[in-house]
Amino acid sequence: MKLTSHTNEEILEIVKACGAGDEKSLQTFFDIYSQDIYNFPIRVFHLSEDDASDYYIYAFERLKTGKRFKSFVGKSSFKTWFFSVLRNLLIDWQRTKREVKTQTVSKVNKDGKEYSTIEDEPDKRSEALALALDVSDQFHSVLSTIKIENRVVFKLSFVYYLHLDPEEIRFVAEKTNRSDEEVRIEVLRLREELSSREEENLKMEDKITSLYLNILDLKEQKKSKAQGDSVEALYYKERLDHALAKKYEQRKKLIEKKQKGHFLVRTPYREIARILGISEGGVSVTLLRVLEKMQKKMHSMAGEE
Repeated sequence: MKLTSHTNEEILEIVKACGAGDEKSLQTFFDIYSQDIYNFPIRVFHLSEDDASDYYIYAFERLKTGKRFKSFVGKSSFKTWFFSVLRNLLIDWQRTKREVKTQTVSKVNKDGKEYSTIEDEPDKRSEALALALDVSDQFHSVLSTIKIENRVVFKLSFVYYLHLDPEEIRFVAEKTNRSDEEVRIEVLRLREELSSREEENLKMEDKITSLYLNILDLKEQKKSKAQGDSVEALYYKERLDHALAKKYEQRKKLIEKKQKGHFLVRTPYREIARILGISEGGVSVTLLRVLEKMQKKMHSMAGEE
């Protein structure tokens, strides 16, 4: 993001007002960040200026209502959050542009002649969002049943994503003979230190997206250049098939890393041990037991549905 004359506090106030739908704040936001939005697909994914223009319009239409800004709750820095929003918007835009599923429907006109139309399949993203929210509710419901001393270890392990509630802050304060405010400052400091790791993870996420876009581009090239049995077509087909195989393999390895949790920001055991005044081994054992218990309860709840 480019540097502006606004302080971090001013930016956060603008973002908060944008989330409430304040038109003046939204205008101020776009005055500050319009160039960043436009440059994002060029700088990060090396797209053309024409694509950047189309993406800007797409992003503007989805940001101008202010609803997206409500998702910023301060768990990460504004820069990290906005980078993630722009990335997700770009993925959505590319899917809309290149992967909208269609179906051919036969119809009859007033003269009795049959003709075909192309109609979009129903958008199922709202169903996916509802499912995700349901799983999130289940997760927090199960987590609340874990006894507080173990729950605190778990939350500190994933403190970049989870917040300690007042009861948990008080528990840590009493255990370590500190004030509630000292514990809050400690947690905020830790979260800020972990934000750099999240930015590295976002780069890996962007690499997956970039490979996905490269694959789409190579497929388009194959359609246009590798058709038929001419020497030139066979040359392009061999070259493009090789490039596709390489991109698929790279993307597969990154996705496997992501699925194994390598892209999660986790607090080092030594930091949790230092904050709570316990051993690193104790942190490891507690975390393992909490994870096992939560997995069993989540599976049990899923089986009841």
